[in-house]
Amino acid sequence: DGGDENLKDYPIEENPELTIRSVLNNLMLYQEGWGVHAIKHSLVHSGGQSRGQARSTAPSRLLGFTAFSPFALPRVIEIAEAIPFIELTDWDHQKLYALKGEVVARGIRLITGIDMPVFNKQRFQHGAIDPEKFSQLFPQQEHEYRKAFLQCWN
Repeated sequence: DGGDENLKDYPIEENPELTIRSVLNNLMLYQEGWGVHAIKHSLVHSGGQSRGQARSTAPSRLLGFTAFSPFALPRVIEIAEAIPFIELTDWDHQKLYALKGEVVARGIRLITGIDMPVFNKQRFQHGAIDPEKFSQLFPQQEHEYRKAFLQCWN
């Protein structure tokens, strides 16, 4: 957890409030959460870092494991903040999306000598089942998820 946040690897097109400029000009956008004309942290969740905790730490603890992500260490986040994203991507979405795979592949090669294949970015939930079943099971509108979340607490 934390790799997507540190390398700004979320599809900008999925959120109408974000632009390539707003993403690249905000060092901690995904770690801290964001809001346009709103509170910094969403009423539903804060940044990707908190989702990572809910997705990994809580289930791991429940099952007797200790979750750990080197991406969430302060020194790693500090290094991520120093990445010259604008210079590396020249404000191009596709270059930004390719950056995480390139960084990870170079690290694997440096440490192990193995050339790791790099695939196009895909949200994990989109690879769970075929596209037709996915569209039948999961609503496309964000408000449907918020409604389901709120029903859990009523």
